[in-house]
Amino acid sequence: MAETRSALWLVATIIFFAMVTAVAMYLLSGLLQGGMSATSSGLVLEVKLSGALAEVQGSGLFASPLTVREVDEAIRRAASDRRVSALALEVGPFVGGLAKAQEIHAALEVFRESGKPLLALLEIGSGTDIYLASAATTVYQIPSGQLTLGLLIQEAFYKDLFDTLGIQFEAFHSGPFKTAMHSYTRRELSDAQREMSESLLGSLYEGWIDEVAEARDLDPVLLRSAYDRGILLPSDALEYGLVDELGYRSDIDARLNEVAGRGHERLGVRRYLQISSRTPLSGLFGGAPVIALIHVSGMIVPGDTEDVLFAGNLAAGNTIARYIRQARQDRSVRAIVLRVDSPGGVMSAADIIGREAQLAAEQKPVIVSMSDVAASGGYWIASPATKIYADRATYTGSIGVVMGRLNLSGTYEMLGVNHELLKRGENADLFSDAIPLRPEQAQLLERNMLIAYEQFVDWVAEGRGMTREEVTALAAGRVWTGAQAVENGLVDEIGGLREAVVFARSEAGISRGSRAMLRIYPRRRSLFEQISRLMAAGTVMAPQSMLNPRWKALEAFRMLRPGSPVWALMDHSLPAPAR
Repeated sequence: MAETRSALWLVATIIFFAMVTAVAMYLLSGLLQGGMSATSSGLVLEVKLSGALAEVQGSGLFASPLTVREVDEAIRRAASDRRVSALALEVGPFVGGLAKAQEIHAALEVFRESGKPLLALLEIGSGTDIYLASAATTVYQIPSGQLTLGLLIQEAFYKDLFDTLGIQFEAFHSGPFKTAMHSYTRRELSDAQREMSESLLGSLYEGWIDEVAEARDLDPVLLRSAYDRGILLPSDALEYGLVDELGYRSDIDARLNEVAGRGHERLGVRRYLQISSRTPLSGLFGGAPVIALIHVSGMIVPGDTEDVLFAGNLAAGNTIARYIRQARQDRSVRAIVLRVDSPGGVMSAADIIGREAQLAAEQKPVIVSMSDVAASGGYWIASPATKIYADRATYTGSIGVVMGRLNLSGTYEMLGVNHELLKRGENADLFSDAIPLRPEQAQLLERNMLIAYEQFVDWVAEGRGMTREEVTALAAGRVWTGAQAVENGLVDEIGGLREAVVFARSEAGISRGSRAMLRIYPRRRSLFEQISRLMAAGTVMAPQSMLNPRWKALEAFRMLRPGSPVWALMDHSLPAPAR
């Protein structure tokens, strides 16, 4: 007994001193850094916009991509920071939609307006890379690089292939613009799909021309001519005014030495944010009003993924709903911002999230900020919000329902596979892939799909304060850009995450200049938590996979054979420019 007590005291003592040490290190780090580097001037902020730009900071053990919020905050903070002399921007190839680029471009414009040099370097890049660089005061391009321009929608259709393989894909969709499964049921674009795609391309193209022409002070007619070239050599880009100089990183270095001094210090985005914090001790003590920033990123699925490893690109209905509910019930949270970057998913999961957003909006402001895409189920959860913001190039709308069913009876016959079906219940075979739908079964699915669609229309009408007729005219699965959605009333205002947070502060009654905390969901786990989860997962999963090597494959196959209808509010066939 005495030994047990001694062991407990030892563990408690170790934990106590570990906590004291951690707090001391945190305080010492903050005090040493102050709110800024020891360097009083001559700082250069380095922003690298190559690869992916995330919405949520990853929870993995390794470094994760920068987020939109981090880049935006660093650029805007540096604009008013007297110790920052210049910004060095490295662009391309940028992986992401034009909507994310528009938010970063807006921040870069704020920096440029500060009068400080903003130097951009292009090597090879697309129209999105050119768009980002256009905010710079001086754009350099590598002499051997090239730029490509153009927006392309290339849709593959598999109907002939499926016919050859004996596959029938039976799809049910709520309108001519709900085209998520057209690739499997048609041989070519439908008239509605062609109309919608042309409209989207037109909106994106005109927006790009207008914004780049304004940023670079170019003649739009000349810019259209450059756009039609497709590929621009560095000399072409220089002639058209898309770049200012041909050069290398060393040329930018020389220019930075002139404006920031030879001994200038360069800081990346996260390092700059870390050392430029205005209140290094904030977060240790409460008291300030809170704005909850809840990310809804990826496919919307049922269940809870908070404790599931490697659940990236999934937005679980129960998990997101719990975040919203916690923020609603927390008195310190004065407003909620939902950041949506999702093409939709399962209807029931979107409904669960939407209901929590509706309840929260009855008690406090709920503001939605749409990223690259907030379509179908992504729009469902946005509908009850106090206000909706979208970027001009956001893909949104797609109010509609779709479901598909595979009929492999022809394939099985070709392969010499015979199935015997025994059942209880007239429609127990509704989702069997071994037989085609009977006419009455097709009518049953069609009826259920229409009911689900009517629920979607009613939900949007109630949330947006519109009539059913107004919503129906904009629905049938049609996708709109953010610019178009503002015109037709599906979105309230053009703006990014920053504009949404600023409006949330205002609606929450938080005065300008006063301190407020931003609480982000999902929270980033500590290194200790991540390692613990890995160990726990290994303990749980290892015996199953060791005892039965086929377990994972069989489980995956089982999941592909649903026993009940899953109505999807999704649009995974969005045109390429959004990606």
